[in-house]
Amino acid sequence: MTEPSRLAQIEADLAHAAQIRRQHTDLTRRLSTEQAHVQLLDKQVEELRDRLADEAKDVDALESFSPTRIWATLRGSRTDDLDRERAERDAASYAVAEAEARRDAAHRNAESVQAQLNGLGDVDDIHSRALAAKEQWALTNDPALAASLEDIARQRGALIAARKETAEAYAAGKAASTLVEQAVEVLGKAESWSTFDTFLGGGLVTDMMKYDRMDEATDLLHRADVALGDFSRELADVGIAAIGGVQVDGMTRTFDVFFDNIFSDLAVRSRIQEAGRRAETASKAVRQALQQLEKTSRDIAGQLGELDARRDHLLSG
Repeated sequence: MTEPSRLAQIEADLAHAAQIRRQHTDLTRRLSTEQAHVQLLDKQVEELRDRLADEAKDVDALESFSPTRIWATLRGSRTDDLDRERAERDAASYAVAEAEARRDAAHRNAESVQAQLNGLGDVDDIHSRALAAKEQWALTNDPALAASLEDIARQRGALIAARKETAEAYAAGKAASTLVEQAVEVLGKAESWSTFDTFLGGGLVTDMMKYDRMDEATDLLHRADVALGDFSRELADVGIAAIGGVQVDGMTRTFDVFFDNIFSDLAVRSRIQEAGRRAETASKAVRQALQQLEKTSRDIAGQLGELDARRDHLLSG
């Protein structure tokens, strides 16, 4: 195939890819509308069926041996009441049938749109392959276009790497957040234990059960401390060194708190309170860091989208 004819085929493939992408967008929007309509009609059918069931019960009550029939007979209105209830039941039955017909038609419309969508195939893959073919052609036939595409590729590579590091930092932050929140909760309980024992004579330092609880709290604090250290290192990879006035490096020493060699209940309570304050501070710092990482992730996604649109425009043009 000659270069002009090859380019013509590539351009035709790009045009086809653009066309089916537009169709896919339009059909997806239409399918969403049709599905919402189906849900509305499903709800209407359900409500009308409930109403029909109630009307049928009223008719049964007048037709069968029941207090309702006895009372209507005594009043001399049973025939009129029965005719009225039957008419209301028949009207409710007609309403159900009509609503079901509308609902079924809406289901068919939605299924038709879905079938059209399925018939388009993998439009993103078709579009990607068409763009890749044009890009390959440009590498040997259009130096200026090739240079622009290479620049976009370099920027995308850097952004993809940044996205990976951001995701890793976010995962480490979520792990740290879980442990820190648990520490805050445990320390809150521990303070209530120590307050009770200090002022009501519970004897914290002689109660083995409370020793076990304090050991649990200490272990949790140290595990949170390790997780914060991991998070700090991941934050450094994405260029975040300070968050909300709290030095991230300093957070690795936030929970250097031990509960041994305690000589008084008041000392225990003081240390618990101090650990609780540090846990709260760390928890706030982690939340702020996670919010910043979420923003960074959104920014990267936006920049990648802009680069993809620029590449698409260059190749499609």
